[in-house]
Formats: sequence, C-alpha cells, structure tokens
Amino acid sequence: MPQKRKSKKSDQLVMVYHRLPFEKESVNGKTVRVAPKSPNGIIPSLLGLFEKGRSGLWIGEEVIQQDGKPVPNQLVDESRYPNLVASTISLSKEDIDKFYRVFSKEAFWPTIFSFVDRAKFNHEDWEHYLMINKRFAERIAREADEEALVWIHEYNLWMVPSFLKTMRPDLKIGFFHHTAFPAADIFNIIPWRKEIIGSLLLCDFISFHIPRYVENFVDVIRSHTPFKVVKKVDVANQFLTYSCALGVDQMTKVIEVDGRQIRLGAQPVGVNRDHIEQILTDDKVKTEINALKENKAGSGITRIISIERLDYVKGPLEKIQAFGEFLAEYPEFRGKIELVNVCTPPSQGMTIYDEIRDQVNQAVGEINGKYATMNWTPIQYFYRALPFEEVVKHYALSDIAWITPLRDGLNLVAKEYIATHGLLETPGVLVLSEFAGASVELPYAILTNPYDRKSMKDALLKALVMEPGETQVRARRLYEHIEHYDIHYWGRDFVKELEKSGKAIVHEKK
Repeated sequence: MPQKRKSKKSDQLVMVYHRLPFEKESVNGKTVRVAPKSPNGIIPSLLGLFEKGRSGLWIGEEVIQQDGKPVPNQLVDESRYPNLVASTISLSKEDIDKFYRVFSKEAFWPTIFSFVDRAKFNHEDWEHYLMINKRFAERIAREADEEALVWIHEYNLWMVPSFLKTMRPDLKIGFFHHTAFPAADIFNIIPWRKEIIGSLLLCDFISFHIPRYVENFVDVIRSHTPFKVVKKVDVANQFLTYSCALGVDQMTKVIEVDGRQIRLGAQPVGVNRDHIEQILTDDKVKTEINALKENKAGSGITRIISIERLDYVKGPLEKIQAFGEFLAEYPEFRGKIELVNVCTPPSQGMTIYDEIRDQVNQAVGEINGKYATMNWTPIQYFYRALPFEEVVKHYALSDIAWITPLRDGLNLVAKEYIATHGLLETPGVLVLSEFAGASVELPYAILTNPYDRKSMKDALLKALVMEPGETQVRARRLYEHIEHYDIHYWGRDFVKELEKSGKAIVHEKK
C-alpha cells in the first residue's frame, strides 16, 4: 500500500480526470505543452479554481514516453496557477485503448444511456479496468495532502473510491458524473453493479447533472442496501418539474448508509460564456460572420444547425430521416431551409460506430439526391471535427438549432448555441430533445421526442413559423439562465458542496 504523504492539513484540491490539463505537441522537434483543444470549457473552468493560488494536484493519464521513464510531477503553469502540480500516470497505448475505447465504451457507455442491447460485458476487461482504477487510487494516496479534497470525474473511474478509502480514510472524496445515470432496472444489468455502487457509497459527495439522475441513483441504492433518506429538497428553482420527460419535483439531498452521511447533488455543467464572447469579439471573426450573414440574407434560406459526435446515442440517423420526411410532407419549405449537420468522428479505433456512420452517409445521400436542385442542397453534411471558432460561426449564422439526441447526459451544444445568440443579441430558436439533461433547465426551448418522428417534424415546423416576438422572448430567457449557471458557477458549486460534506446538516437551510 502506498505510504501516506506526510503533510499538514491543507486546502489542497485534487483533480482526478482521465485527461491532463494540457496537451503536448511537437514544435521544431521539441515537445511543448499547449492548452487543451476541447471547446466545452470544463478543463479551463477547473483550472480557474486554482488561479488564486489554491494548492492543487491534477492526476491524469498519458501515453507512456518512448524512453519508458515515468513523468516527474511538474507545475501546470507557474504564473497562472503557482501551486497546481500535474501528476501523470503513464500508460501504454494498448492499456488506454482497452480501458477507455473498448471496455468503457462497450460495457458502460451503452448501459448508461439505456442501449442495453449494445452492451458487451467482458470479465477480463473488468479486471483490467480495476487495475487502472487502482493505479489512480495509489497515485492519489501517495501524493495528496492530509485531509485534502479529492474530485473524481466520470464513470471511467467508478472504482477509484473503493481502493482509495482504505488507503487514505482522511481524504474527502467527491465524484461527478458527466454522463446520464440510468434507472435501476437498466443499471443493474451490469455484472459488477454491487462493486460499483459499493465504491460510490464510499464517497462523501456524489453529483450528477440533473435531479432525475440523482433519483435514479437512489433507486439503484435501494435495490442494493438499506439506507436512510436524511434530507430531500424541492428543485423547482432551477429545474422544470412537470411537462418534460426527465422532470422530478423533489430530489434526495442527504442519505445515510452504515452510519455515514453522503451528500447528493444535481449540478448541470454550464458553458464557457467568456470563451465564446472572446471569439465573437475578435475582429476577424466579426468580419467573417457579417459577410456570411449578408450572403445568407440574400438567399432567403433558413439555416438549421445540428452538431453532435457520431454516436448512436445522439440519434443522428433518426434526425436525418425526420428531415427527409419533413421535406416530403411540407414541399413549400423546399429551397427555403437547409440542415447543416456537423458530425464529429469518434476516436480512432472505435469500430463500434462504423455501422451508424455508413447509415447516416447513405441517408444524407438519398435525401440530397432526391431533393437537391442546381441552387439548393437540403443537407450540408460535415463529417469532421471543426475548430471551436468555426463551430461558433455556425451557431451565429443559424436561425434554428435542432438538437435531438435519443439520450444525453446534458448537451452543451444547446447551451453554446444559446450563449452565442445571447451575446450577439440575435434571436435563435432551440429545438431540444426531451431526453437531453439540459431539457429540464431550459423551459423556453421547444422540446421534442426524438423517438417519435411526428414530434420531431412538428417541433421543427413550430420553430420555422414562430413569430419574431416570441422568438426574441424565448432567446432572451434562455440566455439569462445559461449566463447565470455558467461553467464557473458549476465548478465553484461542486467544491462548495464537497466542503460541506461530512458536516452536520441541522444548521443548513431547508
């Protein structure tokens, strides 16, 4: 067992994420660190927690160096985060592929999103998963200060608390799920459900995007072990409770298991509004957007944007098929609307998405072949990852965002679209799946059922014929919400809740 680091109690915050807070590139033959390319702002937000000099440790994985030597601990950025150290866990490419791209994506991913017919459970891969989780736990145990706060991210690291609690019982452990969390009858299909729940119940604070996922988690616990509900809260201040598929009116806030109190939370990730504003205020970007808007105005075409990673969970085929049916049933819109569909390819080596890729390609080709004219193409299809600056331009130029995943833990694309139009003070209509976590936050979106083709078409029609006054009111109200609950609010709120854990709740406001 790793020896506990000898250190006085501190305010250290330990981030445990499969990604490090930087990426590496080769420049003139030298390896240099650069900011992460991910547009969603989660890593920059987490880094912001250390800007005022808070003591921090960031533990993440990286492909092992060619010389095989371990990477020494190093400051992330001495000028901006003077007390934040990166601690790298070096893994072979084969280990990372097996851990993340194969097992996690074939066993847990489809189950989390209720696509159980696609789940594959391999017990040898589970043993490998445990080995990786144990390595993360050992690193935390060795490096963390006494009574530090530990923030573990995502289902890839579900088993870290089970190893860590025995090694370092002094640590306060928080866990955040960036995905959905399924109902008990779905989750309990996982062969290792008891081990996973047992591990999570060793945390002090467990958080999800929305109250529905909290209640799903509580139902799973109910099927595993006796527990006591210590506190419940009303959720109506931030979340829709009725008239949406994922709504609940109350949420379990504190439970007691085997004499330990565990806090639960619903904390939807927000957007990095500051980053989007920085892009939109760039002179070059402003000039490009204005020029493209002029061209678009001359065409008279209403642009519908859809951006998603290629994944059956996101429902890309269902959306394309619904759009084809819409053009067949409403011929008056032919030549007047276009769907700009950006599908980001999955990571290399993920063959489980090959079938859905081919089906989407075929469906796009059939619709364009059937309806395109010399001057109009119904679907502009981009099968590539676009720089976030380009994505923001697409948001700015689109009149409607049609975001219709079959399931989604949250969906930041919807919030990024809202932020873009809010900052530009332009109307933009959001059509959003009822089964995206963000749907319970955004009452002024047009909600649609992506499993029902008629609902998809009706929602799109409603967005297309909406009066300008209503469009402006909806856009403004949506922006007010995401402006308040931004990415920085999310990060600070999680740490605040983790700090509260373990304290008596009698002094809290009901």
